[in-house]
Amino acid sequence: MKNINEFKKNVGTLISGNVLAQTVTFAASPILTRLYSPEEFGFYATFVSLVSVLSVLFALTFEKCIPLAINRKIAGQITVLSLKLAACFSVLYIVVVTTTSFSILKMFAGRTSLWLEIILILSVFSASATQTLNFWHLREQYFASTSRAKVSQNLGNVFSQALFSQFDALRSSGLIIGDAFGRLAAFSMQYMSFIRLKQVKGIFKTKIWSAYIWKKYYRFPLFTSISVLFNALSLQIPILALNQFFNASVAGNFMLTQKVIGIPITLIGTAVAQVFYSTAAKSIDSNPIQVLVLYKKITRNLFFVTLPVFVVFSFIAPFVFQAFFGKDWFLSGQYFQILAVSFFSQLIVLPVSQVLYITHNQIVQTIWDFSRFACFYLIFWSCHFFQIGELSTIGIYTIFSTSFYLLLYLLGRYYISTQVQQHARKRSMLNRN
Repeated sequence: MKNINEFKKNVGTLISGNVLAQTVTFAASPILTRLYSPEEFGFYATFVSLVSVLSVLFALTFEKCIPLAINRKIAGQITVLSLKLAACFSVLYIVVVTTTSFSILKMFAGRTSLWLEIILILSVFSASATQTLNFWHLREQYFASTSRAKVSQNLGNVFSQALFSQFDALRSSGLIIGDAFGRLAAFSMQYMSFIRLKQVKGIFKTKIWSAYIWKKYYRFPLFTSISVLFNALSLQIPILALNQFFNASVAGNFMLTQKVIGIPITLIGTAVAQVFYSTAAKSIDSNPIQVLVLYKKITRNLFFVTLPVFVVFSFIAPFVFQAFFGKDWFLSGQYFQILAVSFFSQLIVLPVSQVLYITHNQIVQTIWDFSRFACFYLIFWSCHFFQIGELSTIGIYTIFSTSFYLLLYLLGRYYISTQVQQHARKRSMLNRN
């Protein structure tokens, strides 16, 4: 009972922060959609997708080891190592961009400059570092700090984007500059909280090549980083593909749809996911039955609570989008109607989606992520090749996306149940002895 009450308290702390953060985003959206065109949102969507993909690689997923560390000092050392890795990869990217003709922005967004590349890498570093520091704060159960950082990020984001829209010279890049400001604000807050850990000696001297960390957690950079990369690509490939195969306006409308549905997903799903990961990581070996009960309870409650909301909103989405965001955004509402089932399954499964990492099934997670990415890429490429329209393309994507989330749920439930059986056998053997 104590664990359940503590879980509810921690979820409440994160949700309250996310409520405020998402309220800021939601309140600003009707303003920003009238200040910027769907085409400008399309470029911004591609930029954010690239940040999301690159940021998961810069720490080689060592940040996921932080809640699993055996003590506070080792957790702190892993945190410092992850931050240093992100910094090194950021410097390396700038060196490559300035000394060669290579440009990820040019490849996917169609335009670039040194200024845009610097903004990109600042955003990537900030996103990677903030993610690392979030895992540290989750391990220490400093949930209030994570909530404050999220609020600061969204405030910095929307105010900067609104401000830069008023300057003609910056307008075309106003959305991405504002995004970078928000990410830097979140990183700064989390880092200032982390460096108070001066009483744990030696962690800030941790070397990138720390033999202990690499030897003990080699599975994460070797397997988990690949899995996480394919997961990020699977999530971002719709925007990247729609921008390349159709146009920036389609990508911009798709992004607004994701942004709106991202409110409940972030509000509920991410908050529950963070606390579930923190709780499950500590209990999976000693009390796996508690993790299984929590797994079932979370998914069941989310299903019954959110189903009526999705059904009702799906009927009125196009008119709500047009009235709330402006006449240029009716298409986003139509996208929502098609994507509703996929978003619904994502909201249910996302909070418990880290369970394969917790049960040490990184290879299974990698196979699932790679299969999903390959399937999605094949869908968008095939639809482009056969000249299928964007609405039908999104419909096909929805069917397969929903199927993969259902498969992930079943895999998670299976491996937790396996852990429960193994734990029961161990206890039975100890009792006989």
